[in-house]
Amino acid sequence: MTSRPLRLAMNLSLATGVAMLGVKWYAYALTGSSVIFSDAAESVVHVGAVWFAWYAVRETGRPPDHDHHYGHDKISYVSAGVEGGLICVAALIIIGAAIQNLVVGVALEQLGFGMVLTGGAGAFNALLGLYLVRVGKREGSLAVEANGQHVMTDAWTSAGAVLGLLAAKLTGWHWLDPVFAVLFGANIIREGLRLMRLSIDGLMDKADPKLYARADQIIARLCIEHDCTYHRLRLRTTGNAIHIDYHLLVPDDMRMQDAHTLATIFEDTLCEALGIRCEVFTHLESTTQPPGHV
Repeated sequence: MTSRPLRLAMNLSLATGVAMLGVKWYAYALTGSSVIFSDAAESVVHVGAVWFAWYAVRETGRPPDHDHHYGHDKISYVSAGVEGGLICVAALIIIGAAIQNLVVGVALEQLGFGMVLTGGAGAFNALLGLYLVRVGKREGSLAVEANGQHVMTDAWTSAGAVLGLLAAKLTGWHWLDPVFAVLFGANIIREGLRLMRLSIDGLMDKADPKLYARADQIIARLCIEHDCTYHRLRLRTTGNAIHIDYHLLVPDDMRMQDAHTLATIFEDTLCEALGIRCEVFTHLESTTQPPGHV
């Protein structure tokens, strides 16, 4: 079942996203600013992405069933990929609109009020993003952490909007407004591609080198302590949990009951030391194997 902190975090994120969407489109209607439009357009996509992350967080809490023997955790990677793809779409819309404004000209109005609205929304999103990233890391939820990163991107976009408007107002060069929109659109694409790459790596079961090295170190130490060896260590992450399997070679004369107890010690130690939810499978073998055994 999904933990209460994760549900609370995503409920807050979704409600805030909808509220910020209204504020930013109101600011754009007042100012006609390209850079505020970029911020508002990104927020439209953001609400869609947050809704999917909201759904994914609840889905990951479902236990394994007859169709999903390993649970539903991998939807976290799907959520990160969807969020990254939608971010890139928003960025392309932002850049296209900004280039059009550069060509046809820019007319800005009520810049001061627009900056206050956009800056306030950005400051709130920065605090929310930090909160979501912290909760996601603490609870081991990739979907919530990715959503927090997206909210932080939204905050940076708002900061860029305020910066662009301030530069345009101080210099009188209104063309700076769409130029800033293009620059921050490019930054949004970078963040979107990063999330998509994270999604692909997770769906392809790319091993986390730091987690692998840590698991390898723990098992090696335990083998020294209990006079046994191991091989074929494998590790994959599902966004919210780690799955580890390896072969443990025990002395030929060890009783099955003792070997099973030893494997349980290894598994419990691994889960406790790694600090996040994990599932460990130990394949027991004798130290003397028949020829050709893998």
